[in-house]
Amino acid sequence: MTVHQISRTDARRIAVRAQLLDINRPTDLLDTVRHLTFLQLDPTAAIAPNADLVAWSRLGSSYSPRDLVSELTNRTLLELSALIRPSEDLALFRAEMAEWPARPAGRRD
Repeated sequence: MTVHQISRTDARRIAVRAQLLDINRPTDLLDTVRHLTFLQLDPTAAIAPNADLVAWSRLGSSYSPRDLVSELTNRTLLELSALIRPSEDLALFRAEMAEWPARPAGRRD
């Protein structure tokens, strides 16, 4: 097996680009979530909810928290285990969801 080595500068460049933080910014919330795989929901929001901070840091001033609410309402995005994911990925999680224990009647987590 061949081990590939890259410089720290190249590794940093790859990481920044993979997180959509380079100059080539995305323009669409759904494409951003697709690329990142998910946005994490955080129950504490000292400044703003984590999902909004991540989306804003990628999309800039064109992002509004209403965009996320709209995508969730339209079911383009969905919340699953405190992660916002593209709805088209739901099929990937159905087997795992089938294994979840049933909740007692009336219980909400």
